[in-house]
Amino acid sequence: MTLQGGGEMAIIEELVVADYGAFLGLRGERLRLEVKDKAAVDAPILHLRGVHILTRSASLSAAAVAACCEAGIPIHFIDSIEGNYASLLSNKLTTVVTTRRAQLDALNTPLGVAIGLELAAGKIRSQAVNLRYLGRRAEGELRTVLHQCECDLLAYSDELARQRAENIEVVRGQLMGIEGYSARLYWEAIGSLFPSEYGWSGRTGRHASDPLNALLNYGYGILYGEVQSALVIAGLEPYAGLIHTDRPGKPSLTCDLIEEFRAPVVDRTVIGLAGRHFEVRFEADGRMERETRKAFAEHILSRLDAQGPYNGKRYTLRSIIQKQARRLAAAFRGEATYESYRGG
Repeated sequence: MTLQGGGEMAIIEELVVADYGAFLGLRGERLRLEVKDKAAVDAPILHLRGVHILTRSASLSAAAVAACCEAGIPIHFIDSIEGNYASLLSNKLTTVVTTRRAQLDALNTPLGVAIGLELAAGKIRSQAVNLRYLGRRAEGELRTVLHQCECDLLAYSDELARQRAENIEVVRGQLMGIEGYSARLYWEAIGSLFPSEYGWSGRTGRHASDPLNALLNYGYGILYGEVQSALVIAGLEPYAGLIHTDRPGKPSLTCDLIEEFRAPVVDRTVIGLAGRHFEVRFEADGRMERETRKAFAEHILSRLDAQGPYNGKRYTLRSIIQKQARRLAAAFRGEATYESYRGG
């Protein structure tokens, strides 16, 4: 959220819907969010970049959905356990079919291998860069641990980049093995940064019951929607990936591209909040409480608006995700070599 007119009017760029029984409708050129016993919130469509539905008890009018589609505003549905379970995008946002044809052709060629290996190596480099950033703020033995892990990860990313094959299937097993081992090293190092009050015992995926893993999974769900939107707008097919195998209901290319952004967007946010003893509350059913979800989502959205280095300049991380999706599309078309985002 930013302010206009010296703070007289709030301009909502990311609309978060988290309250039980919330209703999102259309009033002229604005989306109106109504919640019982609360003042209505108006969000001008002109300034809006995304709508994030964090509760299954909210409802949306067809007029609001149509207005978002016409303006190119994605609507993301996010659950504290399932993550991003749906995103609503207009089909007008996609480019010509040429890009998708090139993408599908590359899945069984050395070009697909080169892109897939760079995506996988990019994840590991991104984790190494995050450790370097954190190491600058650490002291003593902790700084040494983070630096050593950074060096190990960079060595593994170089090993991946050197692989060659005619088809991604030939190297997928080795690729996933290196990626998995690197992830274990990374989270062992990161775990030393978390205060003991959180009870961290290692990385856990879906249905995590501890506070930090719950935050990580929820943050990845928000990021997932951003990445998938960027891929669709770039003309790519989210369900035809390289690193992750194709499965019904699994957008494997989204899972591929998200990897290089997990560390700079979500991991760094969660580590920072843990250092400030961010309180994570749970409902009786194991889901994070509504206010916890809303507060954390706002931190992630704020992080996406933070700037990072890219090609000698600085852009918001949200813009960098979009640029990387376009770079990936160009690589599939044979117009450029794909280079993963290195972060900073």
